[in-house]
Amino acid sequence: MQPFYRCAGPNCGLLKQSTDRWWLMWTSFGDFNRPVLYLCSWDDQLADREGVLHVCGELCAQRLQSQFMGNILDNLIKRPTLNASRSSP
Repeated sequence: MQPFYRCAGPNCGLLKQSTDRWWLMWTSFGDFNRPVLYLCSWDDQLADREGVLHVCGELCAQRLQSQFMGNILDNLIKRPTLNASRSSP
């Protein structure tokens, strides 16, 4: 039985068909000691790995990239505030 894949793009959820040309995305921190976003063309073995997002096309990939970048910036902005409040008596 063929596994079912749904697009992870925000408000998408499109179901992958056998002839679709989808993409895969995932994040990592350990490789470079900072958050990194990976994007590659579809690969059946990679698609089944934990943490890999299935993406139906360019628009959903761009939306996920935008979310990733926004999350990084939000965390960078919040980090100094957290550190400053910890050092205050």
